[in-house]
Amino acid sequence: SPSLDQMSRTYQQAMAGMLPDEPVLVVGQPTAIDPSRAPQGKHVLWIQVRMLPAEIAGDAAAKIAPAHWDQVKEAYAERVLDIIETYAPGLHAKILGRAVFSPIDLERENPNLVGGDQVCGSHHLAQNFLFRPARGYAGWNTPVANLHLTGAATWPGAGTGAASGFMLAQQLGGR
Repeated sequence: SPSLDQMSRTYQQAMAGMLPDEPVLVVGQPTAIDPSRAPQGKHVLWIQVRMLPAEIAGDAAAKIAPAHWDQVKEAYAERVLDIIETYAPGLHAKILGRAVFSPIDLERENPNLVGGDQVCGSHHLAQNFLFRPARGYAGWNTPVANLHLTGAATWPGAGTGAASGFMLAQQLGGR
């Protein structure tokens, strides 16, 4: 996203059920580190769109008619590629194939990703720190003896790699 204001606008649009006009994008090229993930001389471009509505009420850009994700995901993917093309001219011409996953597709693949939520629920203050995943369970414990939780739904939350598992291991190891 070009600015914090745009990120805020994107969040408000998604919360209102609107397809964001300029979504927040996370872009990676895993083949830059692991070339075995594509044929020689080719690359994989991985794009994650942050903050999308699970149910579409409308389009902030007024270009895509509201419908189920199954009907709009390809059109929205084109919007995303058009945005990236402004930073990487010629991108469209280099695409040999693609797979598009909507929030609903993510939930179909993993029912834990309710509405396509990739960060395991709210990251608002009331759902963080001592309250993640729920009050009384921030130490990766559960009501079942010797059963512990790790992952994005636990402290310190999504986007931290294996931090919760590492921290639990430290705790269990007495460090």
